Amino acid sequence: MKGNMTDRQIYFFCQQAAVICLSREFKQLHKEMSKIYRKRGLVDAPTIAFQDSLFSMFMEHHDGEYSSQTQYL
Repeated sequence: MKGNMTDRQIYFFCQQAAVICLSREFKQLHKEMSKIYRKRGLVDAPTIAFQDSLFSMFMEHHDGEYSSQTQYL
């Protein structure tokens, strides 16, 4: 991963992940997805729900935003 990204780009992603993970919206989505995944019998449902929630919100928040931000990195 690092070979394809600069330290500044990685730091940018970490900042955005922190903002997302601390948001009320993320916490609610994670809770709902965990519940659904547990009902479906997925092994390690909370972890999978966390990953899917983070990916979903990251893509939602960065639709077009990332490319405009990283041109200055």
